[in-house]
Amino acid sequence: MHYFSEKPTTKSNIKIIEDILRGKLLKFKTDSGVFSSDKIDKGTKILVESVEVNKNDEILDLGCGYGVIGIALADEVKSVLMSDINRRALKLAKENIKLNNLSDKYIDVVYSDLFNNINKRFDKIITNPPIRAGKEVLNRIIGEGKDYLKDGGEIWLVIRTKQGAKSLANYMEEIFGNVETVEIKGGYRVLKSKKQW
Repeated sequence: MHYFSEKPTTKSNIKIIEDILRGKLLKFKTDSGVFSSDKIDKGTKILVESVEVNKNDEILDLGCGYGVIGIALADEVKSVLMSDINRRALKLAKENIKLNNLSDKYIDVVYSDLFNNINKRFDKIITNPPIRAGKEVLNRIIGEGKDYLKDGGEIWLVIRTKQGAKSLANYMEEIFGNVETVEIKGGYRVLKSKKQW
């Protein structure tokens, strides 16, 4: 079973991990059958530290897992929607909102296979995409993602340099007419494209 399966069947093994993200000590309940259950994934950390947000931003944390990106950004933006296909991860994300005392923020969690259950537009779509799900999924995130951005909105993602960062950047350029490499660190690249039309 993959972490991008809807219902992981691996035996539950709950643990609490903590890390400092954007200067804040955050705690996360994790479990087997979700992405990077032992510690926060390096790529996710690099993405979270690199992303630029504004206080009026409505953001989508696509493929949120147990909620690292959305929770790390929640107190810096207007609203956060976290989505994933993995129901175990979604349950954890909801618990982690409470664990980090963010219940008063506008932060929501929905089940969605990519964009099929998303029905609004965002200022930022931020994702650590499931590379193992294959190139077609990555291309859908970029291609379909454009329709879920407001004009001037941005898609931000992280990818290992050796797992096709350059070809993904080329595809982003093709779809959006622009791409920027925001950060290169630890074998990862953070890429962003802006919706201009």
